[in-house]
Amino acid sequence: MSKAKAFFYRFRGYILGVLAIILFLMPASPLPSSALSASELPASGLSASFVLCFLAILFYLFGVALRISARRHIGEHTRGKAHEAETLVTSGPYSRIRHPLYVSNFLIACGVVVLHLGASPWVFLFVFLVGAFEVALSRMEDSFLEARFGEEWRNWAKVTPAFIARLPVSPKTNASNPEKRSIWRAFVADTSTWAWLLVVNFLLFLLKIF
Repeated sequence: MSKAKAFFYRFRGYILGVLAIILFLMPASPLPSSALSASELPASGLSASFVLCFLAILFYLFGVALRISARRHIGEHTRGKAHEAETLVTSGPYSRIRHPLYVSNFLIACGVVVLHLGASPWVFLFVFLVGAFEVALSRMEDSFLEARFGEEWRNWAKVTPAFIARLPVSPKTNASNPEKRSIWRAFVADTSTWAWLLVVNFLLFLLKIF
């Protein structure tokens, strides 16, 4: 990995932090309860703000569920400031897509963006930036894994899409996958992520009420 790529990967968390700060500087959308008065509600009884809030929650739920599922299978791979991988993980969500953690990051980020900005056109810009960021990280990881595992990775990559699963599910490989964790152990393994998400959502709430 080149020095530029190594720097990008090492400080990926700080880059996301900068994007989050820029996002928080944008005007917050109103809370669903204050978006419209009772007399202004459409016939369906649902405001656009409420629908967008519900959509953001769906992004959160799918992202969190996918992240926990991936953590059950991946062990301690690529944690911290450098790429690390003792084995090529191809079980669980890794039998369907190569980068479930990056997909989960994108889904959660979409939830944050939609919850904060609502129907603002700026949503598309932030979604694009986060998507491009995760794609860049995934390509670096692909390069690292190919160099690390060679033909084994190439055979897996041929039948396993990067982000969008296809049917039928990719056939199992002969890779020696890490021992599968319990849901609780997988959740605890990502304590820093959940703490970051809790802080972000607390700040989002404060921005909406003040």
